[in-house]
Amino acid sequence: MQTYELLERMAETTGAHERISDKTAAEHDKILARLRALLVNRGMHARAVEWLKITLQSGGYHRPSDWTLDRYAPELLVFGPQDRRVATIGISARSKAYIVDIAQVGEDNEVKPDKRYIIPSGHPARAAALIPGFLPAMP
Repeated sequence: MQTYELLERMAETTGAHERISDKTAAEHDKILARLRALLVNRGMHARAVEWLKITLQSGGYHRPSDWTLDRYAPELLVFGPQDRRVATIGISARSKAYIVDIAQVGEDNEVKPDKRYIIPSGHPARAAALIPGFLPAMP
């Protein structure tokens, strides 16, 4: 599956996400950046995705146009060979824990539901170790 197809499919399911403030989104970005640095240093391809919803309301003759911007929690997509998604990582709104969803594939490449792990905040190496293809540093 191509990256843009994956992003389109994920965009359709953004209704399950909770709205967050700009401040919270910045905190989530910093937390995900630590994990992304670990992955990139090991040669893995990871892409941060920001979820935004813009609502435009056209104005009429007697009223001006209006718009709103809703921000949702960012996610980190991790890709393996052939640009296949191997994991999606998000951050819990309250505890700031890593939510790691590992892609599952059955026989004949059938797509199965992701397997979810929750890793306490402050442990990006533990979250990275769950991702297929990640090799921890040797002592």
